[in-house]
Amino acid sequence: MMKEWGKGLRRLYVITPSPEELNQTHLYILNNSNVVIPYIVRHESLVKESNPKITKNRVLKEDNKTFLNWFKDIIFGDENAFETTRKLTDGPKRNVKSWQGYDINKYSFYTKSQDDKSIMQNSGVSLKDESQHFATVNDDNPCLTSIPYFGVIEEI
Repeated sequence: MMKEWGKGLRRLYVITPSPEELNQTHLYILNNSNVVIPYIVRHESLVKESNPKITKNRVLKEDNKTFLNWFKDIIFGDENAFETTRKLTDGPKRNVKSWQGYDINKYSFYTKSQDDKSIMQNSGVSLKDESQHFATVNDDNPCLTSIPYFGVIEEI
């Protein structure tokens, strides 16, 4: 059973993300899991070796496109793989709980639609993304950038 980090508020409903959203979420989780980093580095090297003339940008795209299936094959073929790593190959659940509000770490967050019904607003969020970016498709020199994003919560 998965540990609950917070508490859902207001109306509970279940959503089913698209396959693209599930894959994007799965890649995000794997790219931020220390136990997976050695596999990411290994796969990127294999992509580079298989395609020595493509740009770093294309390597990254090919890596993102093929990593999930490659990772599953490698882990299931390795009888010494950690149980945690095996569980990470499953990816996120297909049906996801969603709430109009959520309490976590002594903060309450609400969706924009729930906020529209209230006097006090608490659906605004901001985050800073630090990642490698390419100036153009043919750029072979990615640079580490920090980009702030601001928005409102549409779904929890």
